Amino acid sequence: MKKHALVVMLVAVLFTGLIATITAPTVASSNGMVAAVNNYAAEAGAKILEMGGNAIDAAIAVSLALGVVEPYASGFGGEGYAVITMADGSKYAIDFRSTAPMMATYEAIAEKGLKLSSISYTPMGVCVPGVLAGIKEAWLLGATLPLSVLAAPAIELARNGFIVDETFSQTTSDTYERLLESAFDFLNEGFVWETGSVFKNPELADTIERIVEEGIDTFYTGSLADEIDAFMVENGGFLRKSDLESYRAIVREPLHGTYRGYDLYVPHPPVSGPQFIMVLNVLENYNLSAMSWDDPLAIHLIQQALILGDVDRKAYISDPEFHDLPYEAFMSKEYAKTRLMLINPGKVFDKPYASYLGDAYPFADGSTYEEVLLEQLAPVMSSARAVEESPSTTHFSIVDKEGNAVSWTQTISSFFGTGTYFKGFFFNNEMANFASSYREGDVINLTGGMRPRTTICPTVVMKDGEVRWVLGTPGAGRIVSMMVNLVVNLVDFNMPIDQAIRSPKFVGYSSYTDLRMEEGFPQSTLDFLEKILGHKLNIYAYPDLFFGGPNIIAVEENGMMIGAGSLRRGGSASAPEF
Repeated sequence: MKKHALVVMLVAVLFTGLIATITAPTVASSNGMVAAVNNYAAEAGAKILEMGGNAIDAAIAVSLALGVVEPYASGFGGEGYAVITMADGSKYAIDFRSTAPMMATYEAIAEKGLKLSSISYTPMGVCVPGVLAGIKEAWLLGATLPLSVLAAPAIELARNGFIVDETFSQTTSDTYERLLESAFDFLNEGFVWETGSVFKNPELADTIERIVEEGIDTFYTGSLADEIDAFMVENGGFLRKSDLESYRAIVREPLHGTYRGYDLYVPHPPVSGPQFIMVLNVLENYNLSAMSWDDPLAIHLIQQALILGDVDRKAYISDPEFHDLPYEAFMSKEYAKTRLMLINPGKVFDKPYASYLGDAYPFADGSTYEEVLLEQLAPVMSSARAVEESPSTTHFSIVDKEGNAVSWTQTISSFFGTGTYFKGFFFNNEMANFASSYREGDVINLTGGMRPRTTICPTVVMKDGEVRWVLGTPGAGRIVSMMVNLVVNLVDFNMPIDQAIRSPKFVGYSSYTDLRMEEGFPQSTLDFLEKILGHKLNIYAYPDLFFGGPNIIAVEENGMMIGAGSLRRGGSASAPEF
């Protein structure tokens, strides 16, 4: 009884107005920091920190709040990945990526006269959601407050509403026809939610309260799982209660890489931690600090390394439970030297990108690049294919005053996922991240129980055992490009984090034959890239959400934390005032 009374009191205190936070695009504090793509979600995490919660507590609160204020980008119907480093030295990687339902097969889709590519915006495109399982694992790893307290900000936002921002309104407008057909109750009496209007989601508030009361397992093994099963049967989806019952979030140690003396802790496959490290391993061989952020040669070298990393991603990153691929060899520094040799500083790649696939297998035993190249001279051809990816997803970063850090990315894939609306949230369309049709040897063929591949890459960067930066971004195929741009800006060009975020960005991606860049680079840089180095340029207005929306926290040597929210998505940083 006393414990229950304490929980009630804490929840009540949360909304008395006595808990003060500082929220702005960039914030400095020594009391803890949250950076997220939405100010309401950032404030929710900062309030938990001020109540005495740690970074994991705050992360759970932010995750739940984002499902309310950004229902188009995440929520209970979604999935993701988190990297956590604790002040005591322990480190965790939580894989709560979705899995394919067991009934979902190419044959089952064909029997309906359809292809995988045509089911993305139907209930058949749903994979088993993992967000709540990820929250449960995070809570078990180190939360200090009850779930009822951590869910209170999300319930408050859903029940009493919040002011719609431009991103919410524009995203709803862009997807209006689909929502009108599949999620009428989400709309404003059949109309788009306009900027400045108040959005309430009492159905989602009820769902969150039910999960708090019955426990997270109700979603996977209990009455809520029964209701999801019935809904999917009625609407023709593949997802069943048996899929929910067998789903598990996986907790590992994060993968480790280095860049110029910094330690990077990144996710395992099926997401892009190894790819991120591989690209940085290549770039470590160049003296980028002798150049500038707008030097055309630096841009060229980074873009070419990014293309090689993306070509290799398609061969070496998949669900490790289903494919034994040499992803650790792929992220070795010796392997990076063989990729470095393919980059010509004076011109672009002159063959189809797939023909530049490298062979990482010989590096699994620790061989040097000299040994491997002398023994294996034959080129390796790629059969991998690109998968079209949405610019959606959401990311947040947290550091508490004790030095615990969380980098957390969650998504429902496309904005609004499948558009399938259930009890106040949307189901993902992660099925689209499998190969569109079966192909012998393809590592992303649709397989029941398998996690599809995506490019998300939440990361914690440390120096001498202390957290230096916590970063991540949405942006689909542009995620690794944005992450590399950021790390190079921070390490090689010594930018403060707000400048690292605000500087114009560019992309290296094997699906793009052009060099996609934001406005803001000098004309001389553009002319050199195009006329001397041979790039075909594609210039986007600045700033453009296409390039992602990173949220970063920097920790200075004196303990001061600086948080910067996403410029391209209206993000904020928030810190407790205590």
